[in-house]
Amino acid sequence: MRRVVLLAAFMCVLIGAGTAFGAALTESYSTLVHQIAAGQVTIAYVNEETHHVQANLKDGSQQLVAFPSSQHKTLVDSMLHHGVTVIYTRKKPHAKAAPKPVHHVLRYIAGGVVAVLLLIGLGVWRYTRGPRTPQQPATTTE
Repeated sequence: MRRVVLLAAFMCVLIGAGTAFGAALTESYSTLVHQIAAGQVTIAYVNEETHHVQANLKDGSQQLVAFPSSQHKTLVDSMLHHGVTVIYTRKKPHAKAAPKPVHHVLRYIAGGVVAVLLLIGLGVWRYTRGPRTPQQPATTTE
């Protein structure tokens, strides 16, 4: 039973890794042109800056294709002629700049307010206690 569970878990990992790595296959430009002509491409994400096309096929797979910059207009016209939805995208944004250091001003203000409230509470407690008078020993008269 344990072997079956481990085998099932291992298969799930392999399937997940296969879909993660197979999400964007690199194909040639001529293969993409033939797939467009055959009507296999449904949506194409065109990146004009990097000259790449991510094509979604009817079978659900995705392909990443680099195209020559001189063929941009021809490729887009061919896709539009064959009923492909063309979506223009931009280059992926670069890594964000390091965030500015966070100054914890509100934290310091809250700490100061708590300290002041504690001092006020201590003063009220001492005031309500009244003065301490030492107990005088009982005097016995004999």
